This record gives sequence, C-alpha cells and structure tokens, in this order.
Amino acid sequence: MRMRKIGIFVSLVLVLALGFAISSSAASKYAAKVNGVKVKNMTLEAAVNNFIANQKMMGMQTNEGDRDALRMQILEELISAELLYQEGKKAGLDNLDNEMKEQFGNIKNGFASEKEFKDVLKERGVTEKELKDDIKKGLCIKAFLDRDVYAGIAVNEEEKRQEYEKNKDKLSVPDQVKASHILILAKPDASDEDKNAAREKIEDLRRKALSGEDFAELAKANSQDGSAPNGGDLGYFGRGAMVKPFEDAAFSLEAGQISQVVETQFGYHIIKVADKQAARTLNYEEVEPDIERFLLNQRRGEVLQKFVTELRSKAKVEVY
Repeated sequence: MRMRKIGIFVSLVLVLALGFAISSSAASKYAAKVNGVKVKNMTLEAAVNNFIANQKMMGMQTNEGDRDALRMQILEELISAELLYQEGKKAGLDNLDNEMKEQFGNIKNGFASEKEFKDVLKERGVTEKELKDDIKKGLCIKAFLDRDVYAGIAVNEEEKRQEYEKNKDKLSVPDQVKASHILILAKPDASDEDKNAAREKIEDLRRKALSGEDFAELAKANSQDGSAPNGGDLGYFGRGAMVKPFEDAAFSLEAGQISQVVETQFGYHIIKVADKQAARTLNYEEVEPDIERFLLNQRRGEVLQKFVTELRSKAKVEVY
C-alpha cells in the first residue's frame, strides 16, 4: 500500500478544517518533534483513523496489518506539514483570522444545530479554540504553497494535447440513453389482485402518454419512485446501470418513443427515451480542463516533494 505524497498535503487542509487531526492539551505523549514543535500521538491517530474512514467511503478497505505502515507514512506527512507551517509563519502568511472565521463558520453551519456541533467537538476532545487554530494552520500551509512553492508552475497547450493523445484510448464513453420512467410498485410476492391492479394502472398511464399527455406530469402525479418529483427523469445511463429488463427496453427504443409495459422486481414501468448517444471517444475540448488539472497537480507534486526534502535536510526532527 502506498499513498501519493501530494495527496496528504492536499487533504491535510481538509483534515484539519474538519477537525479530525486536532491537537489537544490533554495529550501527554508525542509521536515526533519538529524543530522543537511536538506532534502529538492523538493528532497522528486521528489522522490515521480519518484516512481509513475516507478510504472506506470510497469503497477501499485498509487491512489491519497495514495500519503500522500507514501510521508511519502519515507521521512523515504530518512532519512535512509542520515544516511547511513553520515556513509559512516565517513568510508572514499566518495572519488569516478573517479567512479562518469564514471557514469555521462554514464548518459550523454544516451541522444541524449548535448542540450537534458542540457534541461532535466534545466527542473528539476538542475545543473551539483548538479547531480554529488548526483551521488557521491549514490555511497558512495552503497560502504558503500557492505563493512560494507553486508560483510559476504552468502547463502549455502542446503538453496538454500530448497528454490527450497519449491517453486517447482510455477516454471512451459507452452507449448511453437519457430516459424517464413511471413506476407502479408491485412486489414479487404481491397477490395476483394487487399485481393486476398495478398492471391496469400502468397500462392506463401508458395510454394517456401515447395520446399526448405530458409524460413528466404523469410521472410527477403517479410514479412511485424517487424520480417522480423530477418528472421521472433518470438522466443518462449506460449498460449495467439498471436492472436487465429495464435496460433492454430502454436501449431498444429510439428517442421520443414510449415503451411497452416493462416488469421488473420493483413493479411495472413505462419508459420514455429522450436521447441516445452512441459509444464515442471524448474530444480534446471536453477533457482539456481535467488534463490541465492533472498535469498541474503532477508538476506541483514533484516540486513539493523536492522542496520538503530540502526542508527536512535542514530541520531537527526527532521521531519517538
């Protein structure tokens, strides 16, 4: 398991701002000391737990056996972050009270109530002052990186087009349809009477749609599905996104057509296709912003790694 070096620096600001990797005056044990500034074990463990939680949300699991290696990697990143913070302070970029207050307010407003916000802080053993200090630290690091480390880094048009050509074969989009539907629920174990009633209702709605009644309005008024408020709109989807009978019906239609009644495990549907897109390769203009972002991040990562290595070589770092 290996983390990209740039990744932790990018996420560190978020980690600090969200209050996961937060210092605590109650902690008495330390993981490291960076030019005399202590990195607390509590901060390190919180950062590890937060990283694992984020991986889990993205569908990736961290094996317990990997935790020690992960802990050491994140400790190295926290040491690097502390070095960057110290440089930011030297550069006079820590006067960020207004920005800190704005971000603190945004975080606080993300909770349902004042009580919920305070309960979360209490659960994590954090005071409002400590949270504000860590937000300010994250902002200082970002300001320093943007002004003194990343300044002047750019990519030109030729480089972006070369990257596009190199990865063109990976930029394909499969067949897609844009469709709306109306669903009348009927569970597989429903009685014949209930199934017949559901079938009659969907057939009636199909007749109305074919006679010219607005499909979206029929969906809003009748569909027993979460898409009903949007007129049954499911947006664009490719093969494999829907259950097989629904998919087969949707992809067999032309734009503007309404399907026969389609039965799935959810009940009875009628489908209206609004648009179809054949498989294709994304053109340069569609992906240019993503390519530029990728190349910039790649270049910034290289510059940052070199800069941090130089800082580390001059620093007094003790790992406990």
